[in-house]
Amino acid sequence: MHEKLQNELAKFVNKEATYLLNFGYQGMVSTIDALVSKDDVIVYDVDAHACIIDGVRLHSGKRFTYRHNDVESMEKNLQRATKLAETTGGGILFITEGVFGMRGQQGKLKEVVEMKKKYNFRLLVDDAHGFGTLGKTGAGAGEEQGVQDGIDVYFSTFAKAMAGIGGFIAAEADVVDFLRYNMRSQTFAKSLPMPMVKVL
Repeated sequence: MHEKLQNELAKFVNKEATYLLNFGYQGMVSTIDALVSKDDVIVYDVDAHACIIDGVRLHSGKRFTYRHNDVESMEKNLQRATKLAETTGGGILFITEGVFGMRGQQGKLKEVVEMKKKYNFRLLVDDAHGFGTLGKTGAGAGEEQGVQDGIDVYFSTFAKAMAGIGGFIAAEADVVDFLRYNMRSQTFAKSLPMPMVKVL
C-alpha cells in the first residue's frame, strides 16, 4: 500500500520516484541533513519555515541567507556560495518554498530555475502550502509556474490541503534511494500509519 501510494505521488508531481515520510516537519529537517555534508554550502530564504531553519542548523558547513524572494540577493549569495564550494570541493543546495507559510507569497521558482543555467546547484523546494492548491492538477507551485522539471528535490506534506499527517519527498530515483537509506527521521522511526495511507 505504501509503495502504491509512492508510485501514484511520483506520477502526480511528475518525478521519477517518491518516498513517503512519517511527518512533514521531521521529514524536511532530515532531508536537508541527508543531502549535505560539511563541504557543501546551503543558500536559503531568510523567511523560510521553521522546519527548514532547523534542518539548516544541523549543517556543519557554511550557509547563506538571501533577502526574502529577492532575486538580486539570491544571485549575490549564489556567487558567494560558488566561490566557497570551489575551495571546499562541495556542492550547493538552494532551498526555497513553493508558497511561503509565513508570508503567503509564492516563491520565485521560475527565476531560481533560470539561474541554474548560470550556477551549479541543486534546488530543494518545500511546497507544503502549494501542493493540492496550485497548478492545473493541484500538483503545486512548480506546476503553477511551469518549472516542475527544474525542481531537483520536491517536498510536500499531507498536513495542509489534505488535512492529515505525513508527507513525501520526490526526485530522481537515485536521489530518493539515497534519502531512503540516509534520512534518520525515517530510518529510526515508524512509517506513515496505514490508516493515513489508505485515506490518501
